[in-house]
Amino acid sequence: MREKRAAVLLAAVLLGACGAPADELPRSADSPSVTLAVVGQALIKHDPRQYLEAPLATVAPLLATADAVFTNLEVAVAGPGCDCRPTRDDVFFHGAGPEVLDYLGELGVSLLSLANNHSWDYGDAGIVSTLEEAAKRGFTHAGTGRTLTEALAPAYRDVAGLQVGMVAMATVNQPPEAAATESAPGVNMLDPDDPAARDRNLAAIREAAANADFVIAYQHYQVDAGEGWQESWARATVDAGADLYVSHGEPRLSGMEAYQDGLILYGLGNFIFHSRTEIGNYPPETWQSVVVKLVIGPNGVRDAAFTPIVLDEGSEGEFFLERRGYPEVANGGIAESILTRFAELSAAYGTELEIRDGRALWTSSEGRITSR
Repeated sequence: MREKRAAVLLAAVLLGACGAPADELPRSADSPSVTLAVVGQALIKHDPRQYLEAPLATVAPLLATADAVFTNLEVAVAGPGCDCRPTRDDVFFHGAGPEVLDYLGELGVSLLSLANNHSWDYGDAGIVSTLEEAAKRGFTHAGTGRTLTEALAPAYRDVAGLQVGMVAMATVNQPPEAAATESAPGVNMLDPDDPAARDRNLAAIREAAANADFVIAYQHYQVDAGEGWQESWARATVDAGADLYVSHGEPRLSGMEAYQDGLILYGLGNFIFHSRTEIGNYPPETWQSVVVKLVIGPNGVRDAAFTPIVLDEGSEGEFFLERRGYPEVANGGIAESILTRFAELSAAYGTELEIRDGRALWTSSEGRITSR
């Protein structure tokens, strides 16, 4: 991987990738391994502590043992004083107050993608407000910006001595005005038919790889770009220097692939899902996912454990919407079915998982450490 970093750095120089030189950011060639938790999308519109006595009682401890937690923030945040006006008026409008960020922070979330199909639900003002509220709370975030340059730029965070870089993009159905430009706030959009968008996102990943020990490429993907397109793109991000590709968008769990020196998570579905749809609107799989615990280092992902979770679809009554959509660790037959399905989806990519003690486990071919 260190040889890969050198090659990526050379490529970035030759291609004229923009950004801070590598020697201007902390480097950690001899960093210890750290634990990164990755979860499904957080479509969180309410602080559960206002409605539930002990929310996420079995999931929160999983996240508490990680050095960092990554998710996608699937709402636009209206901060104090924001002239935030909804851009849609149906059940799929997803705006929230800053208290949802406070709760995610309490869970240990520190890495946020802001690029998705709801980023623009409060329009330009909501893009800026979400950026400001995330920054106030110390989140490292990527994928939206006041300009396209800002939305495209890698974000960096020191995680227990490991420099982690992140690039986030969205391939989604949104009006053209939701896309960031050099004169308007918006989302870093990746149109499958736009070679320039592809090139600039790969350049941003190369830049991140030149400046960081470990790189996350995030894509919110929900556009039918043709069979095999997402797989081709995910592998291209790894070829460009990403150690981990993560995707949400389709609200259900997909498989994983160990490709070259990187790990690809094709879809983690939901982590918190405050959908305003009726019970039964989505199939049961929508309310099932995994919490991913990765042991990472300068040589990439060394080890992965997948713990199955079930989200509460809710029951009619007071505060129905506020109490639904929160995860707890799955047990028994449903846990086995989630893990078996995940293993089968991953096997389609040639990835072998071992199901043991209520988790699915994967270890890199280098095998330096075991799953924990």
